[in-house]
Amino acid sequence: MKQTLFSATLDNGITLLGEDLPDLESAAVAIHVPAGAVHDGPGRCGLATLSGELCLRGAGERDSRRIVEDLENAGVQWAHSVSATHASFSGAMVARRLPDALPIFADIVRRPRLPPDEFEAARDMVLQGLAGTEDDPAHRTMLALRQIHFPAPWGMPAEGLAAEVERLSCTDVRRFCSTHLLPAGSIIAVAGRIDWPDFVARCTRLFGDWRGDPPPPIAPGPRGPHSRHVPHDAQQTHVAIAWSQPPYRDDTSHEATAALGILGGGSSSRLFTEVRERRGLCYTVSAGYQTHRDFAIAVCYAGTTAARAQETLDVILAEIERLPGTISAEELDRIKARAKSALVMQQESSAARAGSLGRQWYHLGEMRTLAEELARYDRLTVAAVEDWLAAQPAKDLSVVSLGHEALEVPRGVSA
Repeated sequence: MKQTLFSATLDNGITLLGEDLPDLESAAVAIHVPAGAVHDGPGRCGLATLSGELCLRGAGERDSRRIVEDLENAGVQWAHSVSATHASFSGAMVARRLPDALPIFADIVRRPRLPPDEFEAARDMVLQGLAGTEDDPAHRTMLALRQIHFPAPWGMPAEGLAAEVERLSCTDVRRFCSTHLLPAGSIIAVAGRIDWPDFVARCTRLFGDWRGDPPPPIAPGPRGPHSRHVPHDAQQTHVAIAWSQPPYRDDTSHEATAALGILGGGSSSRLFTEVRERRGLCYTVSAGYQTHRDFAIAVCYAGTTAARAQETLDVILAEIERLPGTISAEELDRIKARAKSALVMQQESSAARAGSLGRQWYHLGEMRTLAEELARYDRLTVAAVEDWLAAQPAKDLSVVSLGHEALEVPRGVSA
């Protein structure tokens, strides 16, 4: 598939990114505004998420219902989300309807009404989402892990904490939006069958006169304790482990992804084979790589029974310790094939590509072509992965358990 990448910067600091995929009939746009959860502030965890929800309750001349109707009349499959760093509004559509969608998204991020009479309904939506996470013990375990391992406020849950969301007011939301819905640092990415000069011209008209200075950067605070037990009345116990790694922008991030994929990335991984299949200790187990722009973690997770939780933790730790010096060419080839297949299939989705462009620019300050990404995996060798493992040993681990009883964390693992 032919691939052409574009970039431009508006005078107010907005970065425009584009990828022309002429073989597709669709186009997708993703707008990322630096109004993420790290800006919530003490005692207001969930403010960014609530603000994002209220932004959709009317913008410009459109009320809440009109926003939805106009997007759906244009055939836009739209979504919004709030991460630690950004509020994101996106949509995928038939390519010729992109000009119809852009003004709607411009109103949402530039001219949200933030109506007081919609505030309670918006807050109820956020609280209902939080109630859903209470019924998902795996999600709760991972939230607790990130909260103790990442420095504050980067480990706080973007979706919020119910007790703090309940105390928020419409005034809090209005103040947050006026301070953080700003052009500087915003990214607008488009992918699919596009006319790049026309897209730049439309964005210049819609966003070019938007003004506002960014707030000062967030200073990372201390991390939490190295281990935590979350009491939970159930037959299962959930275990999660994390240790620090270089972020995605580091040149060795592909080595990190490969090593962790071999450890726990699928049904052929070390953890799946040893912990689940051979020993039958758990019903699910995995390992992976999670990154912010300035720091990242390796993560292992397992869901098991209370009776086998301690053995599950012990065997996972043993497999982590055993990994260096044992990587085989067959394992690495399998991981490379999976990663390259995912990259190729991503090219068939304009929405996936628009999202990827924004993430790459935020983390790397550049966009990479499919050929460049495939070449990086082609260059991966067992020796390179082993060198990475030697340079980045698993140490200073954080351990979280959720269940009836706290687990015994071996001495030295989390110290």
